Amino acid sequence: MPRVLLLLVLIIIIASLPIINNWLSNSRKVALDDDYISKELDSYIDRNLDKIVENIQEKSKYATRGNIFKNKISQYKDEIFDSTYPCFGNENSHIIAVGFFDYSCGYCKAIKDDIKQLIDDGKIKYIFRDTPILGDGSLKAAKSALAVYFVNKEKYFDFHHAALSYKEKFSDDNILNIVQNIGISKSDFNKSMKNNMSKIEQMINNSRLLVKNLGIGGTPFLIIGDSLFVGATDLSILRKKVNELSDNNQATQF
Repeated sequence: MPRVLLLLVLIIIIASLPIINNWLSNSRKVALDDDYISKELDSYIDRNLDKIVENIQEKSKYATRGNIFKNKISQYKDEIFDSTYPCFGNENSHIIAVGFFDYSCGYCKAIKDDIKQLIDDGKIKYIFRDTPILGDGSLKAAKSALAVYFVNKEKYFDFHHAALSYKEKFSDDNILNIVQNIGISKSDFNKSMKNNMSKIEQMINNSRLLVKNLGIGGTPFLIIGDSLFVGATDLSILRKKVNELSDNNQATQF
């Protein structure tokens, strides 16, 4: 309840700025006594009560949703921050980001360069969670990415970025072209697909189950510390969160 009251006060103050500005601009003409201010605010609230209540309910809803996700992140922290999945960036960073994505997802493709830049900033350790939800092509690409990972961990990101840059539907042939273009031989790739398939399928299934348990409807989404970012989030917003954690020397702990 105190948070709702605070929101109400803030909304009233912000909404009243035009009135206050008008008072200041006319301060030589009007004596601003308490009665005058009170009457003006009462009048404004009466005229805009529905809008104020709607804003309070909307902000309360988002605050509640944010708390729910923080609780879920805390509940599933061991599964989320699992470093057995592909990791890149600053290995020694106390700030861990986890990205869930689908290679056929247009929004995932749209933010691929931002994610690369976020990693290149050198402030975070970034864990990749292959979460194919958009059909067989996505599943083929995810399995192939993890097969590459078991051949050469450093080549995983090369495949990841190349696959997200690919604009056509995934097939066995074009996936193999991507694999060979990043320097993995066909024989090594096929051997990894055969020998590591049970581990690959388990990793993908674990990521899918985690998404379900977290209650997220689609990709992409990122978890940085205890915060969730759903959709094609702007790089500046992600950097702001990283900088906050860095300035506060806050690790991924709950």
